[in-house]
Amino acid sequence: MTTFAPGAVQPQAVLWPLLFGLGVYLMLTSQPVGRPKPDLKQRLRRLDVDERVRDQIGHRDVRPIFASRLLEAMLRPVLDDAGRLLQSALARFGLAGAAGAESLEGKLRLVRPGVEPTQFFGEKVAAGLIGLAMFPAMNLLGVHPFGPWPFWSWAAGFVAGFLAPDWQLDRRLAARRTAVVMEIPAILDMLTIAASAGLALEQAIDLVARQSNGIVGQELRQVSREMALGQHTLAAGLNAMALRNGLPELTSVVNQLKAAHEQGIPLVQTLSAQADALREQKRLRIVEEGGRATVKMLLPVAIFILPVLFIVLLVPAGVQLMNLAS
Repeated sequence: MTTFAPGAVQPQAVLWPLLFGLGVYLMLTSQPVGRPKPDLKQRLRRLDVDERVRDQIGHRDVRPIFASRLLEAMLRPVLDDAGRLLQSALARFGLAGAAGAESLEGKLRLVRPGVEPTQFFGEKVAAGLIGLAMFPAMNLLGVHPFGPWPFWSWAAGFVAGFLAPDWQLDRRLAARRTAVVMEIPAILDMLTIAASAGLALEQAIDLVARQSNGIVGQELRQVSREMALGQHTLAAGLNAMALRNGLPELTSVVNQLKAAHEQGIPLVQTLSAQADALREQKRLRIVEEGGRATVKMLLPVAIFILPVLFIVLLVPAGVQLMNLAS
């Protein structure tokens, strides 16, 4: 029975066909000749001022992946096509339905504005291929301190690279939620001061939004802008903000504000009680994070500090015992 030896395959036999295929693909997809022209309806829409304004308002800038324009022009179509194929394959097997696509798009809009789901899937494919190629490259370069890297390590590298964008996205969402929870009590205190001065809720939100620079301040500025343009009422704008963020703490604040606005409840007392409750929740979150940090410190202490402490204490004692025994 013959076994596959990674060193038996010459790197040139794999590298040159891949480079040739990549070059042919880029020539077919990146050349300007032969691209379809926009249809007559789209060209006529560009002549209409109202349509151009609507397109400009609804336009979302696409964030580049590579810092170099040359790499962006050459490799961006490849990653977009790979992400599109992966997204369609996952949807075909029921792993990425319409609800999942909308959830992913909402998460990207919050923490990575300008990144589309197709681009995100392309990043996953690229990161997976980088993780897959890392161990074979170390085998070819002779970097294997524990022996040649086996095939399962290649697969593990691909899986780790493929899941790395998801881990980064979850980490950014968790950091954003923590920042929102830390900002809400101060925002509510500012709203309480504005309401105590006799301002209505719409005016208080507009004033606080212009004076705030955090994440909640940006969301309130968007609500004020939508109310000024007539796109939403106050209740609808607050509901859209809660749905857009999907944070229980922010949703609770929005429900309290809507209830105070619609039912005529005294706004100052409502905001003060909500600020006190969230400030207590903020204190509990800080205590919880401190407890987690204590648990995380156990492993470095057990690995790096305790052995050194034992050596410092036991070696002199052992020397003294050996001297006494002799």
